[in-house]
Amino acid sequence: MDTPKMNLCIATIVSGNYLAYAKTLSESITLQMPSTQFKVLIVDLPTEELNIEILESNLDVTFAKDLNIHDINLIAYKYDIVEFNTALKPTFLKKLFSEGYKNVIYLDPDIYLYSPLTSVLEALQSSEIVLIPHALTPALDGKRPSDVDFLRNGSFNLGFIGLKASAQVTKMLDWWESRCLNLGFSDTGFGTFVDQKWIDLVPSYFTGVHILKDETCNVAYWNLHERDITSDLNSRYLVNNSPLTFFHFSGVSPSRPDLLSKHQSRHFLIEGTPLSRLVGSYCNALIVQGHNKISKIPYGYARLDDGTPISWVMRRAAVIWNKPLLNPFSAHSEFQKCLRSSGISQNSTKNNNIRSISTLNFDQSGLKVRGMNFLIKTAAKIIGVNNFLLVLRYCALMTRESHYAAVLLNRELDMIHRMRR
Repeated sequence: MDTPKMNLCIATIVSGNYLAYAKTLSESITLQMPSTQFKVLIVDLPTEELNIEILESNLDVTFAKDLNIHDINLIAYKYDIVEFNTALKPTFLKKLFSEGYKNVIYLDPDIYLYSPLTSVLEALQSSEIVLIPHALTPALDGKRPSDVDFLRNGSFNLGFIGLKASAQVTKMLDWWESRCLNLGFSDTGFGTFVDQKWIDLVPSYFTGVHILKDETCNVAYWNLHERDITSDLNSRYLVNNSPLTFFHFSGVSPSRPDLLSKHQSRHFLIEGTPLSRLVGSYCNALIVQGHNKISKIPYGYARLDDGTPISWVMRRAAVIWNKPLLNPFSAHSEFQKCLRSSGISQNSTKNNNIRSISTLNFDQSGLKVRGMNFLIKTAAKIIGVNNFLLVLRYCALMTRESHYAAVLLNRELDMIHRMRR
């Protein structure tokens, strides 16, 4: 007979610097579903500093290196931190089912429960895979995100997925795992967006899929155009007059509780409103859980063993390397020597990663943007507008996976969508 303990597990995935988010999510689960098991995958190296924080958190954790993936170092190298975290999601979910859980619900660490997951559990009684769309009504008002963004990044938000143990789910997880470990790139030009875009295919490829259209679940900046956040006399948060189940605080920063998300341009927080209080209280919860200190924990897979920071191009170069690559993090390996000789790695301890550009920080009048626009206009005059359009299209092709690195290493472009592991 199944025990209640093994019937349901909620899981999340973080790197060390996001541990406060996992602690905050755990707090909300304890308040709303106190008998539920909560498991955390740590996608990072188990340093002394991180181990101390984990011990004090009292979380039930598994490290990425313990998932028994035979080429885990190569995957950790070729993906950036977001890609690596998301790529391991199906593998971690498979592990939880192997431990005997009958229902597994994945939640992103920047989610907080305000009510039990009743509608999710009800959906899992009659289905095997539960998905939640980004939005239930169109968004084409000229603001971001829009329907076009959903087409690029995926119809369903994979900050949530609910699964029930079955042969169909095993088949789905095997398929999803192979795609994520091989082609889990954040590369919308190529047609992929980490683990998420693949799930658009799930309703076509598999049976037992339920698309949950509960407006109180996975409320976030991408669907607030259709969901009104209010509060009742008991200070409960409501969504279209129904109790809020869970809110997804994607892009929320504890240092800027006055901003809803760095990824959108549609909504602004007005002091004193329920939405402003909701975001402010969540930011405060993260700070209480030690975010200011924990967020400074360095990512263990960010540098080579000599301290050289690993850039995006260095990571993509591993995709086209056609020789055994047992330790890509070794600065003395043949692979890294080749990168240095090609000018891809500068053997510098300075951070050479490109600054992330978001909807909020893109400055059309900035010096770099104006300088680039000048170069584009000049090039178009020299070679002609039509020829320059071909150059731009070729540049778009260069951004696919590893093409830029292939040119720098004098390799052929890979035009085939094949598994590389």
